[in-house]
Amino acid sequence: MFKTLFTILFVLVAATTLFGCAATVNSAPEKIARPATAETVSLNVIAQETDMFPLPTPQHLPTTEPYLPSTATAEKIRATTATAIATNTITATNTLTPTPTALPVLPLRDDLEPMELQDFPRPPNDNGLGIHFTADGYYDEPELDRQIARMKELNLKWATVIYTDENHLELAARKFSEAGIFVLWRKSLKPHQRYFSWQRDIDIIKKYNLPPYMQLYNEAELQVEWDGQEPDRDVFIRNLLTAAKDVYNAGGYPGIQILDEDWLREFINQVYARKGDALFKRMFFIPHAYGLNHPPDYQEDINGALGFRVYATIFFKRLGFVPPFIIGEGGWKIESVEDNRFPKIDDQLHRDYTLAVYDWFRTGKLSHGGNLPDYLFAFNMWMISGPQEAGAWYDSSFGNRTLTIEAVKKIPPFVRKFSWDN
Repeated sequence: MFKTLFTILFVLVAATTLFGCAATVNSAPEKIARPATAETVSLNVIAQETDMFPLPTPQHLPTTEPYLPSTATAEKIRATTATAIATNTITATNTLTPTPTALPVLPLRDDLEPMELQDFPRPPNDNGLGIHFTADGYYDEPELDRQIARMKELNLKWATVIYTDENHLELAARKFSEAGIFVLWRKSLKPHQRYFSWQRDIDIIKKYNLPPYMQLYNEAELQVEWDGQEPDRDVFIRNLLTAAKDVYNAGGYPGIQILDEDWLREFINQVYARKGDALFKRMFFIPHAYGLNHPPDYQEDINGALGFRVYATIFFKRLGFVPPFIIGEGGWKIESVEDNRFPKIDDQLHRDYTLAVYDWFRTGKLSHGGNLPDYLFAFNMWMISGPQEAGAWYDSSFGNRTLTIEAVKKIPPFVRKFSWDN
């Protein structure tokens, strides 16, 4: 009798264990809704290394520069990521789980050398100080002369410039080249539109001996950019991949402008999935770093001048390095009072906060005390001129930012230093 009960108990335990294990294995694919991402690889395959490098959230932002693993660890992250995503596989309970058919390869020319940070061109006597030009791409020669003269008085070396067609681009490229100001060029384009003249535009820019830093789209997450349509991430990513490929193949530098961290992760995923990771070594990123009414050392969330570091963390976790950053828009707007814990932006605060950020490039220190990272090339404040623009320094219905203008003019000339300059 005892033997019979023991035998029945043994069979029940074995069956429960067997079917329990089977259920665990069979359920694993259901937890993976898409091909392996760089983050799942870095967190799951080599979790013991990336645990020291948490992704910042609104509740957890780094108080110092994010942890950067050793070169060997970074290369391991990058290689593991690229392999997993390119082959559309992920290691889960020691089993390779196939995913849908591989996506078409991104057709990039193979004769361009990968670039390191120090290889990207910068203006003569570069100080990292910049500003956004006017809010639209319609300007004539007198307007260009007037605004560029102001920028030269301020000793600014970088600008974000919108253009509408090749005629405006040709005129602006000639004028900015004569002034010695390097430009982040933004074609006026909606996220649902495609553009087919990148080669022509890049040729115009090169004709005037300026580097073709090309911004591809702008704030695609916002409904205002979609002509009444709902924002569609997949449509935007497809168009962005096409534009980045065309700019890369035309010999330009593709500039990625994305606000939403998850949209940025998906863009990186899609480049890997199409075996286009050569793109990462010739592209740059364009954060928007508005301060609202937060001081320059604010770190509680992404809404501050230091918010660009969140994107840098994503890039490092996904690529193993951070591409060049040129902040295309940022700074403070007069009378901003979004956070009632902090005072409203008045002329004095606008001056003090703007000087604090520009001082990053002179001192090599960010406002929270961390080192100015090599990847941050320039900070282009919003904006030089605009009649209805609360952020405009000149010609605004809010008045000129006279205190800021005079203070910036008095900044002693300096050349920004990088780690490789030592």
